[in-house]
Amino acid sequence: MTSSSILIIMKRFCKALFLSLLMLVGIHALADNVTEGNRLYRAKQYEEAMSFFMKLDAQKSPEIMNRIGFMYDAGRGVERNGNIAFQWYRKAAETGLAKAQYNLGLCFQNGIGVKKDINEAIKWYLKAAEQGYPDAESKMGYLTVTGKGVKQDFKQAMQWYRRAVEHGNIHAIPELGIMYEEGLGVKKDKTHAVQYYIMGAEKGNVRAQFLLAEAYRYGRGIKNDDERSLYWYKKAAENGSADAYDALGSVYANEQLGQKKDRKKAGEMVEKAIEIRKQNGEGDPDARRRLRFFGVKLDD
Repeated sequence: MTSSSILIIMKRFCKALFLSLLMLVGIHALADNVTEGNRLYRAKQYEEAMSFFMKLDAQKSPEIMNRIGFMYDAGRGVERNGNIAFQWYRKAAETGLAKAQYNLGLCFQNGIGVKKDINEAIKWYLKAAEQGYPDAESKMGYLTVTGKGVKQDFKQAMQWYRRAVEHGNIHAIPELGIMYEEGLGVKKDKTHAVQYYIMGAEKGNVRAQFLLAEAYRYGRGIKNDDERSLYWYKKAAENGSADAYDALGSVYANEQLGQKKDRKKAGEMVEKAIEIRKQNGEGDPDARRRLRFFGVKLDD
């Protein structure tokens, strides 16, 4: 081998080594910015976190692109902007990130930064669900139960909900219970339904807690137990269930579940139910009548 050949080989080796070092430096810089940004985000220092996420190298991370989208979506550290949120979600979704695909589906379903399009939403939900993303699986279960954008199919919905639960989505747990209670896509079995309500309630799902309270109250699939019913109504109410507050209003107004009649307390429960629905943007056309019934003064 001639000296010139050796020189050429050495130059190529040095170039390759230099590029490798640059790549390693880039990877470490990305990791450092992502780590620091995530630390600031967890500390709720959103503006500082965004300054790290918006650095060019951080934008190479699909997780961070999705996080930036969420921050614009929720108005954390920046002014809320659905259009920008949609753009970031799309960038991350196109890399194949399931979480971002699900968020992009939500944008299309709810018209966040884009015109509502249920078919496009389902396309992205399916992409995420096929990767085993539990929120997307639960969403597909809901859409398949209701027939929104897809053919109504209770058996298929059961499959989606089961997959979601297996992958850790607690919101799908009471939905499985309801399907057993109502006999949708499966043989009606109220006892089996209650097992799902218990599972969901113990995991902190507010819908499951309310449904379990109802089951204990009316003896649906489980022996009537006023004490347990009251306990789970209170748990659900503490976790923000307007329905649970309404139920407690009825309990205190009508001396139910072993409670003394207390119209003032009943009125307070109903007021909380109305406040929660208002915060959630939900209508409550019967609110004023219920408040008057419990003696709550209103500004007419």
